[in-house]
Amino acid sequence: MSLIRRDFNPFEEMERMMERMRSMMNALMPISWDMPRPSDVSPLAVDMTSDENSVTIRTALPGFKQDEIDISVQGNLLTISAESKAEREEKQANWHIREMRYGKFARTVSLPEDVMTDKAEATLEDGILTIKLPKQKPSPVHKIAVTVKNLLGGKKSE
Repeated sequence: MSLIRRDFNPFEEMERMMERMRSMMNALMPISWDMPRPSDVSPLAVDMTSDENSVTIRTALPGFKQDEIDISVQGNLLTISAESKAEREEKQANWHIREMRYGKFARTVSLPEDVMTDKAEATLEDGILTIKLPKQKPSPVHKIAVTVKNLLGGKKSE
């Protein structure tokens, strides 16, 4: 018996399986070309707290500028996305370690309560984005009078 040496990639089969799954999903639900694929977008870590007046969300976005950050609320879903638009690649550099992440980042979270989006505030300070959303005040209770109709007499009473 002779041994044959071959380059071995332990993840090769998994990569083929992922590509087949991606292919099947694209066949079922074609993704438009202008939408980022999930693998192109890195998740953002967030902290969410609330008190009696507001909901506060914080996330780290070091190095991002104001025009590179987008925040939106639809229903009870808050979406934070950021994309570094600056060219970060140095073609002539010999990389020894490259761990800093650039590109697209996004996170969608469910808000625990109704908020007033028109009074929301977002600040970026020292690389930390803080979003403060005032809570929607519950509407006051309105009493509705009940009118009873007497079918036999035809007379109305309150």
